[in-house]
Amino acid sequence: MKANTLFSVLASALLLVLLSTSCTKNDEPGNMPELPPVESLMMDFGQFIDEPSDNETLKAGYTYGNALYSYVSVSFWNVMVTVPMVIPVAVYLESFNHTPQYLGDNTWQWAYTVTEGADAYSARLVATRISNAEFTAEMFISKAGSYEDFKWFEGTVRYDRTHADWTMYESPANNVAWLNIEWNKNWEQDVSDISYKIVKPGDKENGSYITYGITNDADYDAFYTISLSEKQTFIKWNRNNKTGTVKDEVHYGDALWHCWNEDAQDVDCN
Repeated sequence: MKANTLFSVLASALLLVLLSTSCTKNDEPGNMPELPPVESLMMDFGQFIDEPSDNETLKAGYTYGNALYSYVSVSFWNVMVTVPMVIPVAVYLESFNHTPQYLGDNTWQWAYTVTEGADAYSARLVATRISNAEFTAEMFISKAGSYEDFKWFEGTVRYDRTHADWTMYESPANNVAWLNIEWNKNWEQDVSDISYKIVKPGDKENGSYITYGITNDADYDAFYTISLSEKQTFIKWNRNNKTGTVKDEVHYGDALWHCWNEDAQDVDCN
């Protein structure tokens, strides 16, 4: 009887220790996620060339077809994605001004409000560690009287902030996956790329994409690759002097590069 009692006491004590250890492990936070920069969501269209305009050089008889075609090709994507992403990007940007709360079970939450124009939004950005290398992030946005806890985007991010893969949902009025965003960054070499891919079922351009990248190339240190249902366009340019080159077999009828100079004038490629 005494042996059985002693065994029961020891077993109970061991169970309490195991439960205590388990709870402690679950409640102790691991590495707090460091969110990737806003450039992991929003493609930078601002460093591309300006639209060639009707100025004195135009009147002098120069042509601007190569730069203009490149500008229009990029602007198509700029208009298509920038407007729908204004709210989620603005809300995400505000997260860097706040400290997350640890919720337990390797999960953190940023909770705050944002004013965009005349409207106020409540946000919850929830990040959960899934491995030593990665964590997930989900952005929930509410607008009083309109929608509540709409998950506008979600994704997987590396802790070293070298890669992020996001899914952007179209809108609270149409809750479907709309855009896949893949971002890569080499911080030591200061090179990066970001791709937008249309993933909306039934969309005419489903599967189409644009990739923007920054490289270490001496002549052209930035590029766009644009793939639409009927054609592909390759653009390279220099971010400093704005010279560039474009290749599009459907538009030009050949596989050659077509160049422009710092004044956006058509020139022969070297």
